[in-house]
Amino acid sequence: MTQSELDSVTVDIIGHHLVAISEEMGVAMMRAAYSPNIKERRDCTTALLDTSGHSIAQAEHIPIHMGSMIGFIPGIVAQYDGDIHPGDIFISNDPYLGGSTHLPDVSVVAPLHVAGELVGFAAAVAHHAEFGGSLGVAPDIYSEGLRLPILKIVDRGVLDEALIRLIQLNTRVPTERLGDLRSQFAAVSLGVRRYDALLARYGPGAVVEATHVWLDKAEAQARAALQEMPKGRFEFADRMDSDGAGTVDIPIRVAIEIDDERIAVDFTGTAGQVAGQINTARAAVEASVYYTIKTILDPTLPANAGFYRIVEITIPRGSLLNSVAPAPVFMRSDSCQRAVDAILGAFSQALPDRIPAASNGSITAMAFNGYDATRQRPFAYTEVIAGGAGALPTADGQDAVQTHITNTANTPVEAVEQSYPLRVTKYALRDGSGGAGRFRGGIGIIRELETLNDDIRLLVKGDRVNNGPWGLQGGGSGLPLAFVLDPESDHPRTFTRSDNGTPLRPGTIVRAMTAGGGGFGSPQTEDETGTDKEKGDAK
Repeated sequence: MTQSELDSVTVDIIGHHLVAISEEMGVAMMRAAYSPNIKERRDCTTALLDTSGHSIAQAEHIPIHMGSMIGFIPGIVAQYDGDIHPGDIFISNDPYLGGSTHLPDVSVVAPLHVAGELVGFAAAVAHHAEFGGSLGVAPDIYSEGLRLPILKIVDRGVLDEALIRLIQLNTRVPTERLGDLRSQFAAVSLGVRRYDALLARYGPGAVVEATHVWLDKAEAQARAALQEMPKGRFEFADRMDSDGAGTVDIPIRVAIEIDDERIAVDFTGTAGQVAGQINTARAAVEASVYYTIKTILDPTLPANAGFYRIVEITIPRGSLLNSVAPAPVFMRSDSCQRAVDAILGAFSQALPDRIPAASNGSITAMAFNGYDATRQRPFAYTEVIAGGAGALPTADGQDAVQTHITNTANTPVEAVEQSYPLRVTKYALRDGSGGAGRFRGGIGIIRELETLNDDIRLLVKGDRVNNGPWGLQGGGSGLPLAFVLDPESDHPRTFTRSDNGTPLRPGTIVRAMTAGGGGFGSPQTEDETGTDKEKGDAK
């Protein structure tokens, strides 16, 4: 097919083919992965990208992972100019070089060529449950794990075995790391093959032209939605409870300006970078902003970066949301979630009938690392636990869901107990955790695990510990997050970020109680509802 024969239907068909390629890459990676973290929990993302690092097509995985590409791809193009060939694969995980948003997220990409010309990359980002580094509080990025600059790990089909040995030597579970890396190599290689097949079916010219039009279509659709948005400047301030290193009540401020041409998002006034691990590389925040703008502007926008063209982002360098090396960034996702909350808070002034109350407000996680006495090997297990979604202006918030920039599944109880020296002793809804309101906030989760041998260290992450997610228009706050050791014993103990790395005794019960979502609207009284119970009454 020649370019002159392209029509809007063909553009959509090719565009959806590109999305299908991204989706198939993700399925292949999850099926081939070794770790439950990728195979079961699906903490990974696949996409096709242009040479600027912007998405041509993205699978429905983890929004924040696209921040791993915004700087990585331009870095490859600049560093390897003239030395990017079919069969190459590149790798990086360094947030300060654009290859990731924190070190456990390893990015792998393979180039896409049309008639010998580089046009983009097939990409796979995966969160590796363990990638070296400290098992406790880390004061800088050097302590957080193995840093990989932008490297070519496969050169025209030949794997760099020396680099693989270096990676394995610096991780505690080398066989699992190699298996997960190979699943990423398989995913991007599949993406290249499927892309080449698309070129053969429709013709190189048609695919390249359709890709440009596909991006332009997203921009045009976004501009049409922008015309329906209220214009003006809207501000909001939220805060992080703590960085785990002594700094508390850390402000995140945002101003949104909307006019006929663009939406400007300005984080001026946000706190400077901190000693704890909640600092954030700029690209992670950019990905969070794009996610939020899409959900508000038009959720049906094509899954590509065309709509980025109407968004302007300002983040002061050296701030919490645009940190400078060697600031630690391991727990950056909590700050990104709070940036989303702040953006939604600002938009709630412009669109009070469309914006939900605050959701659980962090990416709550427990990580257990140590030695498995039964299987006689080191292990690393990470679990990200869902919480309550914020209430909508027209409905209760969803219960027990991942929200905003994450989209992972839970790890099945069977997978946990078959793979690690841990026993799941409770998995339940946290009744009463949703904020009260005309519509109540979603309910959080209780997840409880027991350690089965010694030499196991615990790390936790999550915010909204002191202040629960806020409600809107009179709605109440959701209950805050809490981690407790041995909750039913005579010696219960609250566990926080500052305790990370503490070794646990065999038989220790670790309970996570995730935050509920905020409520929307003032709770209705008995006279208003005709019932003897306030809707959404938080216990």
